[in-house]
Amino acid sequence: MLSTLLQTALLLLTLSTTALTTDLHPRQAPGPSGPSTTLTRTSPQCLDYALTANLSTIGSNSTYRSAYIQASAAGTWYDLQMFAAAVAKLPALTADAPLNRACGNSTAIALTEAESNFTKGVVLQFEGLVGNPQAIRAGPLVLPIVGFAGLLFFCLGMFAK
Repeated sequence: MLSTLLQTALLLLTLSTTALTTDLHPRQAPGPSGPSTTLTRTSPQCLDYALTANLSTIGSNSTYRSAYIQASAAGTWYDLQMFAAAVAKLPALTADAPLNRACGNSTAIALTEAESNFTKGVVLQFEGLVGNPQAIRAGPLVLPIVGFAGLLFFCLGMFAK
Protein backbone atom coordinates (compact mmCIF):
# COMPACT_ATOMS: atom_id res chain seq x y z
CA MET A 1 0.00 0.00 0.00
CA LEU A 2 2.74 2.44 0.99
CA SER A 3 4.83 1.44 -2.03
CA THR A 4 1.89 2.04 -4.40
CA LEU A 5 1.18 5.40 -2.79
CA LEU A 6 4.84 6.37 -3.04
CA GLN A 7 5.01 5.31 -6.69
CA THR A 8 1.88 7.30 -7.53
CA ALA A 9 3.23 10.39 -5.75
CA LEU A 10 6.56 10.11 -7.59
CA LEU A 11 4.76 9.68 -10.92
CA LEU A 12 2.64 12.78 -10.34
CA LEU A 13 5.70 14.74 -9.23
CA THR A 14 7.58 13.67 -12.35
CA LEU A 15 4.72 14.56 -14.65
CA SER A 16 4.18 17.95 -13.04
CA THR A 17 7.91 18.72 -13.16
CA THR A 18 8.08 17.72 -16.81
CA ALA A 19 5.04 19.84 -17.62
CA LEU A 20 6.52 22.86 -15.85
CA THR A 21 9.99 22.60 -17.35
CA THR A 22 9.13 22.00 -21.00
CA ASP A 23 9.08 25.04 -23.20
CA LEU A 24 5.84 25.51 -25.11
CA HIS A 25 7.24 28.28 -27.29
CA PRO A 26 7.04 27.98 -31.06
CA ARG A 27 10.08 26.40 -32.66
CA GLN A 28 12.84 28.87 -33.29
CA ALA A 29 15.48 28.63 -35.96
CA PRO A 30 18.90 27.94 -34.51
CA GLY A 31 21.54 30.61 -34.81
CA PRO A 32 24.70 30.23 -36.87
CA SER A 33 26.38 28.07 -34.24
CA GLY A 34 23.23 26.16 -33.29
CA PRO A 35 21.27 26.38 -30.06
CA SER A 36 23.46 27.10 -27.08
CA THR A 37 22.67 25.62 -23.72
CA THR A 38 24.61 26.83 -20.76
CA LEU A 39 24.55 24.58 -17.76
CA THR A 40 24.59 25.89 -14.24
CA ARG A 41 24.68 23.93 -10.99
CA THR A 42 20.92 24.39 -10.65
CA SER A 43 20.05 23.21 -14.16
CA PRO A 44 18.06 19.96 -14.41
CA GLN A 45 21.00 18.09 -15.97
CA CYS A 46 23.31 19.02 -13.08
CA LEU A 47 20.69 18.16 -10.48
CA ASP A 48 20.08 14.81 -12.17
CA TYR A 49 23.83 14.14 -12.23
CA ALA A 50 24.15 14.98 -8.52
CA LEU A 51 21.18 12.79 -7.59
CA THR A 52 22.47 9.90 -9.70
CA ALA A 53 25.93 10.23 -8.15
CA ASN A 54 24.47 10.19 -4.63
CA LEU A 55 22.25 7.17 -5.29
CA SER A 56 25.08 5.36 -7.06
CA THR A 57 27.44 5.99 -4.16
CA ILE A 58 24.95 4.55 -1.68
CA GLY A 59 24.02 1.69 -4.01
CA SER A 60 27.59 0.60 -4.69
CA ASN A 61 28.69 0.57 -1.03
CA SER A 62 27.27 -2.36 0.92
CA THR A 63 27.55 -0.60 4.29
CA TYR A 64 25.71 2.53 3.16
CA ARG A 65 23.18 0.47 1.20
CA SER A 66 22.33 -1.84 4.11
CA ALA A 67 21.93 1.11 6.49
CA TYR A 68 19.59 2.81 4.00
CA ILE A 69 17.52 -0.33 3.36
CA GLN A 70 17.23 -0.98 7.08
CA ALA A 71 15.82 2.50 7.69
CA SER A 72 13.68 2.71 4.55
CA ALA A 73 9.97 1.95 4.62
CA ALA A 74 9.68 1.79 0.81
CA GLY A 75 10.79 -1.81 0.61
CA THR A 76 13.96 -3.65 -0.24
CA TRP A 77 13.05 -4.51 -3.83
CA TYR A 78 12.11 -0.93 -4.73
CA ASP A 79 15.25 0.47 -3.12
CA LEU A 80 17.53 -2.04 -4.84
CA GLN A 81 15.98 -1.24 -8.23
CA MET A 82 16.51 2.48 -7.61
CA PHE A 83 20.18 1.94 -6.67
CA ALA A 84 20.81 -0.44 -9.60
CA ALA A 85 19.40 2.10 -12.06
CA ALA A 86 21.63 4.84 -10.64
CA VAL A 87 24.73 2.64 -10.74
CA ALA A 88 23.99 1.75 -14.38
CA LYS A 89 23.36 5.39 -15.36
CA LEU A 90 26.41 6.95 -13.69
CA PRO A 91 29.21 5.88 -16.11
CA ALA A 92 27.62 7.76 -19.00
CA LEU A 93 27.33 10.89 -16.86
CA THR A 94 30.93 10.74 -15.62
CA ALA A 95 32.17 10.33 -19.21
CA ASP A 96 30.33 13.49 -20.33
CA ALA A 97 33.14 16.09 -20.19
CA PRO A 98 30.97 19.20 -20.79
CA LEU A 99 28.61 18.10 -18.03
CA ASN A 100 31.51 17.61 -15.62
CA ARG A 101 32.99 21.01 -16.50
CA ALA A 102 29.68 22.78 -15.97
CA CYS A 103 28.45 20.88 -12.92
CA GLY A 104 31.65 19.83 -11.24
CA ASN A 105 32.59 16.25 -10.52
CA SER A 106 29.46 15.21 -8.65
CA THR A 107 30.79 11.68 -8.20
CA ALA A 108 33.79 12.82 -6.17
CA ILE A 109 31.61 15.17 -4.17
CA ALA A 110 29.10 12.38 -3.49
CA LEU A 111 31.83 10.01 -2.28
CA THR A 112 33.34 12.45 0.20
CA GLU A 113 29.99 13.70 1.46
CA ALA A 114 28.57 10.19 1.86
CA GLU A 115 31.56 9.24 4.01
CA SER A 116 31.25 12.42 6.06
CA ASN A 117 27.51 11.98 6.53
CA PHE A 118 27.80 8.30 7.44
CA THR A 119 30.18 9.11 10.28
CA LYS A 120 27.44 11.43 11.58
CA GLY A 121 24.79 8.69 11.24
CA VAL A 122 23.14 10.10 8.10
CA VAL A 123 22.43 8.15 4.91
CA LEU A 124 20.55 10.16 2.28
CA GLN A 125 17.38 11.39 4.03
CA PHE A 126 17.65 9.17 7.12
CA GLU A 127 19.31 10.47 10.26
CA GLY A 128 20.23 8.84 13.55
CA LEU A 129 21.68 5.68 12.07
CA VAL A 130 24.55 5.54 14.53
CA GLY A 131 25.28 1.93 15.37
CA ASN A 132 23.25 -1.04 14.22
CA PRO A 133 19.92 -1.33 16.04
CA GLN A 134 19.66 -5.01 15.09
CA ALA A 135 23.17 -5.97 16.14
CA ILE A 136 23.65 -9.18 18.06
CA ARG A 137 24.72 -8.52 21.61
CA ALA A 138 27.35 -10.64 23.24
CA GLY A 139 28.44 -10.39 26.81
CA PRO A 140 26.80 -10.48 30.21
CA LEU A 141 23.29 -10.22 28.74
CA VAL A 142 23.65 -13.47 26.81
CA LEU A 143 24.57 -15.65 29.82
CA PRO A 144 21.22 -15.39 31.68
CA ILE A 145 19.24 -15.90 28.47
CA VAL A 146 21.16 -19.03 27.47
CA GLY A 147 21.09 -20.28 31.08
CA PHE A 148 17.32 -19.86 31.29
CA ALA A 149 16.83 -21.62 27.94
CA GLY A 150 19.06 -24.49 29.05
CA LEU A 151 17.22 -24.81 32.37
CA LEU A 152 13.89 -24.80 30.54
CA PHE A 153 14.98 -27.60 28.18
CA PHE A 154 16.39 -29.59 31.10
CA CYS A 155 13.15 -29.30 33.05
CA LEU A 156 11.05 -30.21 30.01
CA GLY A 157 13.26 -33.24 29.42
CA MET A 158 12.88 -34.36 33.04
CA PHE A 159 9.09 -34.23 32.94
CA ALA A 160 8.80 -35.82 29.50
CA LYS A 161 9.93 -39.21 30.79
